Amino acid sequence: MEDGSPDGRIAFDVDAATLTVRDVIEGEEMRLRADREPDLFPALPELFPLPVDRAVSFEVESLAVPEYTSIVVRDDEGEFVGRPNDQAEFPRGSYCIEITGVTKAFVRVEDAELSVSGAEGPEPIEIALGRPATVSLGARSLHTRPEATITVPDDPEALAAAVSVLGSSIREFSAERSWPTLRGYPPRIRRGESLDIPTPLTVPDTGVEVVVRPTYADVYRLSTLAYYLGARMTVGEEPAVRLDTGYTERLPADGRGLEERVGELLRTWFFLDTLVRTDGYTLSDRKEYEQVGPQLPFYPPNLDGLSLSERVMEYLEVDPGTVEPYAPNWSTEAILRPDPAGAELLPHLAHVLAPVRVRGSAGRMRSGDPVGLTTADRPSGSHPLPSREGGSAPDPDSDPIPAWTAAALPAAYEHQLRRTPPDPGEASVTFLIRSPERARRLREALTSPWLPAGVGALSVLETPTADVVADALSDPSVDLLYCDLPLDGGVPVANGAPVDFPHDSTADDRSAPVVSVFEGSWRVAAGVDAVRRGGTGAAVIDGRIPAERIRTAVELLAAAGLPLDTSLATLPLPGRPPVRFAGNGSTNVMPPNPPTPRLAFVESATDSEHRVTWRTVLSPLSWFGAEYQIVYDCFDEKTRLVGRDPTERPALSSETVAEWSIEPDTVLFLNGRFIPPTTDLTVKDVEKSARQALSADRGSESPERTAIDDECQSHE
Repeated sequence: MEDGSPDGRIAFDVDAATLTVRDVIEGEEMRLRADREPDLFPALPELFPLPVDRAVSFEVESLAVPEYTSIVVRDDEGEFVGRPNDQAEFPRGSYCIEITGVTKAFVRVEDAELSVSGAEGPEPIEIALGRPATVSLGARSLHTRPEATITVPDDPEALAAAVSVLGSSIREFSAERSWPTLRGYPPRIRRGESLDIPTPLTVPDTGVEVVVRPTYADVYRLSTLAYYLGARMTVGEEPAVRLDTGYTERLPADGRGLEERVGELLRTWFFLDTLVRTDGYTLSDRKEYEQVGPQLPFYPPNLDGLSLSERVMEYLEVDPGTVEPYAPNWSTEAILRPDPAGAELLPHLAHVLAPVRVRGSAGRMRSGDPVGLTTADRPSGSHPLPSREGGSAPDPDSDPIPAWTAAALPAAYEHQLRRTPPDPGEASVTFLIRSPERARRLREALTSPWLPAGVGALSVLETPTADVVADALSDPSVDLLYCDLPLDGGVPVANGAPVDFPHDSTADDRSAPVVSVFEGSWRVAAGVDAVRRGGTGAAVIDGRIPAERIRTAVELLAAAGLPLDTSLATLPLPGRPPVRFAGNGSTNVMPPNPPTPRLAFVESATDSEHRVTWRTVLSPLSWFGAEYQIVYDCFDEKTRLVGRDPTERPALSSETVAEWSIEPDTVLFLNGRFIPPTTDLTVKDVEKSARQALSADRGSESPERTAIDDECQSHE
């Protein structure tokens, strides 16, 4: 039995006493068990204080929610009431119960005594109402992939019409849209013969309009801001943002001035939204609110009930310089050529609120070339792109591209969306190694005393033949491929000859490992080819990585779930060889859990006292706009935006460092060494590491450091 409505983002099915909530976009199902067979009839989504895609009503006395979900009880206005532990009783009243699992569901009940049990165990959670009552069940897709595809001809005005509906994935345009789970993944854009916007997609009714000149450069520069505002993008003589209050914010006419101003507005409005929401759906005591709130001309929560245009009018009174020191850096920034090929990248950039700049020449592009550059995570102190708007930006036509940037390819994001990651501990890793001696060292490093954490299958192919190389480079079952073979024009060389393998695969075929790493080149051609044939991202290292550090890189990718760029940027290497990327530089071998990786860098001050630097990782999977709280006592209890890290470096005891080493959601580095989650670190281990580090700091080199220096030499 179904609710009678055609499938949209959410559908409901009934089989006896089981009510299934189907997340159509995600392909996931949440099954609820009722005490009787539900008789469904449609309900208004507006009944719920939080956004839902579809709702039904039915009579029930109790519901069992699947295991491995979380429960939050709110009142009927959406105000937080409590997060039940094991057994919780709530007095008679009207409630909205928020259920988060494989999808998002809400149970709304009026005038009922509520009982919740089993919330902390692995068994289903029981929700009892005390008597039969009519409840409403609403659900919202997690929407982590595009809902539909827009076809756009090579015409900037048509692209402006497509950008106008990217905001259709955003569930509401209150300040709550700064939460990543309310924004959804924008619809994809594909180039074609004529403009085709599928029926489910509409321009949001926000009363905001973004005006662009009919050029790719203008459309690109304003695309992310238009998405976040849910604005209709129209063509005019001068760039501007028009509000339905009658106010027009005129924007600079010169391209670089336009980029800077658009970046300021996007950063300021987004950040102020995160302050306005602090008394909203999810209550938070924010560190940044404490820092910037007193400098604002308004009390942020008072803006919550205003329309988008009214709120923006208030935001325009704030100097961007007031916000800038407290707002996080973007997880991604992009530089596109003024060419139609960049259109297909816009939804993926909007999804992570990436500012877009325009450089380079459209005429130089050939079919299959990267459409521009995106930023990658990089070692501390290395900033190939300006960290804030303004300043110079590299030309995507440069050869080679700057270190710690990525050649942008829309196919990388499409391949990522279609990928099914391996089960934890089951990553497949293959090495193509030219030297028998290096292959021997790698086998020892990668198998002694056991395989790297997170790896289920490992192959080290020594002096492989051309056929073996071709097979490995075309194997989509490989999660991570590492190659140190010579490269000739981006093609690996085996036995003195370039390897010949299929190059005519379409973007829908998968004929490459998921993630590839190539040594010994300063051009990204090999990585670009791997991504075009089905990979999600690749790295090209202008140098070599020693065997022990390769093991660390594998564990960071396969066990810690760090992005490719972060793994290589945090890898402790002398000389720091330059790294360049192709496709999505922040791609993952294993998705992080929690979604935002948390890094703790511990440096010993004495044998028994250690200083910690805390960092959250910004990446497209980081849920930009989410908040986190550090639960350890050495930090305050304030929440922070992801990407805003504490500046203090508290002291830890050796016992605390040892305890942190087994925390599953903390990636620990001790004196530059990654501590895998399988390591049983003791206090003696911590203090031994401290003595070695302090000795090295006093000028003596350990044998390990000398060996690393000897092996990690750059080569062409």
